[in-house]
Amino acid sequence: MLPRDVLHVSIFRSLFLSMRHSGRIVILRGTRLRLDRKARIRVPRGCRLVIGQSHVAGAPCSLDMRGNARLTIHGRGRVSIARGTRILILKDAHLEIGHETAILYNSAITCGKHISIGHTCAISWNVNIFDGNFHELVIDGAPRPRNRPVRIGNNVWIGSGVTVMGAEIGDGSVVGTGSVVVSDVPEKALAVGNPARVVKKDISWRI
Repeated sequence: MLPRDVLHVSIFRSLFLSMRHSGRIVILRGTRLRLDRKARIRVPRGCRLVIGQSHVAGAPCSLDMRGNARLTIHGRGRVSIARGTRILILKDAHLEIGHETAILYNSAITCGKHISIGHTCAISWNVNIFDGNFHELVIDGAPRPRNRPVRIGNNVWIGSGVTVMGAEIGDGSVVGTGSVVVSDVPEKALAVGNPARVVKKDISWRI
């Protein structure tokens, strides 16, 4: 958490959620929360979830969890969700995020069934991740599935303005700015375009 954020922590809500969900949860002021009955946040010992980071920039962050929705944090370290990010976890759905993953400004995650984001991932600005279109698409008389799980592996960098829809992105991969991912991306690959296609293999990246 940035030093300037410390002064903007909502102490009461942070303590309340940490006690209610038995984990270390830090809520910054202005964050909008809706947690329906039986919605659960799980943060393991040694990990910290920070929601609404960087108070000086962006619109408020929002976390909306419907009945029996689950948000599970894995590992030991920190998960940070920046201002402007909108997370919606629908009834009975499950969103998983690994340690040392950062979700930056104005991104949106809509989880209808199951979305998994690995550890040490960088989710850039204005990224849209969802696991269903919530409408039934019929092609040649055959209905297509409404939902398809999203799995983002470990150490994945997703560039700004990317859309991920019902696909798997392998460990160590990079998705270029503005790409639309609708099919699986293998490990250690660079994928770009609409729809995203692999243009380089055996890549690596670091901050």
